[in-house]
Amino acid sequence: MGHLNSHLLWHKYAKKYFTKGLKVLEIGPAGYPTYYETVLKAEELAIDYKVLDISANFISGAENNPNFILSEDPINYPFPDNTFDLVFSDQVLAHVEYFWLWYAELVRITKPEGFIITINSFSYPSCPSPIDAWRVHSDGMKVLNKFYGIKTIMSVTESLEIEKYGIKNKTGYYFPGASISNPYNYSPINLKINLLKRSWNNFVGRLPKLRSVLLNPVHVAFDTVTIAQIVSEATTDSE
Repeated sequence: MGHLNSHLLWHKYAKKYFTKGLKVLEIGPAGYPTYYETVLKAEELAIDYKVLDISANFISGAENNPNFILSEDPINYPFPDNTFDLVFSDQVLAHVEYFWLWYAELVRITKPEGFIITINSFSYPSCPSPIDAWRVHSDGMKVLNKFYGIKTIMSVTESLEIEKYGIKNKTGYYFPGASISNPYNYSPINLKINLLKRSWNNFVGRLPKLRSVLLNPVHVAFDTVTIAQIVSEATTDSE
């Protein structure tokens, strides 16, 4: 799925791993084409891009994608071992009942030396699809990778909405529990409200006696982006 902070994190950290000619699976797509598929198609990378979900109730038209795959089982996907060069999910982990078993399935269907890239909510408000059960910090994702014997290339939990809209983090007048976006894209209304709050905070922030009572929190989302790699036996032997 994805909201604004997801998109910003993907561009900053993940996009460079979607290289020419890869076989890619996106889990939990939103729309057709998905945001990420649209960006990659524009660059003519000739990526074999498949999308998968376990229901047609949460995917907002993605079922119209000719490369859409409906899986009847939420943690056992209809692919042989080592099928994809890259498996990607955005805002899926939070909605999986047993995400550690689901993650094992991602490991199974990813080729040796291939990548698993996840973006998952850390502070976002509850949005059941059909459940919303988990918030995982970057340390948790590193532990998960360690458990399955795969390499963590990077994992961070952060908000790029703060930087994009010039919210001065050091003053502490942001609130890491909501977002300027809705579950699928940025919300113009929320954006306008936050920009007004930013202008107000920039003014009252210069008034020490009033700052502590007049600052109005700007809502931003924090998410965890993780890039992991399947380490082949050959690589392990050579290290």
